[in-house]
Amino acid sequence: MKTEHILILLICGLGVIHGFILGLYLLTQKDIKLTSNKILGVLLILFGIRISKSIFLYFTVDLDYILITLGLTIILLLGPLFYFYTKSFLLRSFKIEKKLLIHGIPFLVFLILNSFKLLTKDFYVSFGIYLIYLHFLVYILASFFLKKSFVQKEDTLTSLKKTWLTLIHIGIIFIWASYFFFLLGDTIPYILGPLIYSVAIYSLSLWAIINKALKEDDKKYQSSSLNNEKSKEIFTQLEYYFQNEKPFLNPDLKLQMVASELNVTSHSLSQSVNENCKQNFQQYLNSYRIKEAKEILLSEKNKKITISSIAYDCGFNSISAFNTAFKKIVNQTPSQFRKTESN
Repeated sequence: MKTEHILILLICGLGVIHGFILGLYLLTQKDIKLTSNKILGVLLILFGIRISKSIFLYFTVDLDYILITLGLTIILLLGPLFYFYTKSFLLRSFKIEKKLLIHGIPFLVFLILNSFKLLTKDFYVSFGIYLIYLHFLVYILASFFLKKSFVQKEDTLTSLKKTWLTLIHIGIIFIWASYFFFLLGDTIPYILGPLIYSVAIYSLSLWAIINKALKEDDKKYQSSSLNNEKSKEIFTQLEYYFQNEKPFLNPDLKLQMVASELNVTSHSLSQSVNENCKQNFQQYLNSYRIKEAKEILLSEKNKKITISSIAYDCGFNSISAFNTAFKKIVNQTPSQFRKTESN
């Protein structure tokens, strides 16, 4: 084996091992509880398997069909996991639910077909491999636009987190591009993908160690005060959670339940609400319930719905509580509001 081949094998091999170790660390460490870090751990392990296949294929003449197709099939998981990582990194309330398993269907289909060797080499060369990489690209683009949209609308990520997420996006894009453009011609060497992965994993690990980017920061919230940036970030997560999940419709919703969903302490959440909207949590909760009630009251199709039904549908436990909260915010009772607006 030539010296340059030994060097390439060493760099790529150590990169894969490094990725496996980091992935296992993220999955097994008890002090790292963030969903995003767990997803990143799985992503690194699967990437390691995929890159390992590339290394073996580059240095081996006859690699077993099962190993080749396994490496390709795993790519169908990388896209969804990368998107889930991005979303969970941006939103603390993100959780892995059963409905997300639908994203794994392409992987299962290819895995089953490959197990019975129903997908031939001709299929992959002419069509299959392009389909797989385009599938990955769709999720990369979805992740990019999710990040872009979140930053434009909310813009409360710390500069450290923005940089971290941007670096990961760049690394993923370069790895994808190296493999995809290799398919289009011989100008890009096949081993470039593993080399880029290795450089990326070394660089990201070093950057994470220096900046402690993978450490959970909830401990900072246990103090009596938060810095403005962290307080604003928690509030943004809360706003997104309320606007998209509408937990306020649950009449039994408590501060502790929301804090648990956002992976922050109750004290931190309470302080964040107070600092960012000058309300306590109950006032904030009622403001969303009243906003929902107003929309129902203004809707033409809901004219026959009673005030009491609206109260319960919007999360209030009693008519009196609904009337009191509504009048405090709108300066009218629900009945007066409906009558005024209908005229």
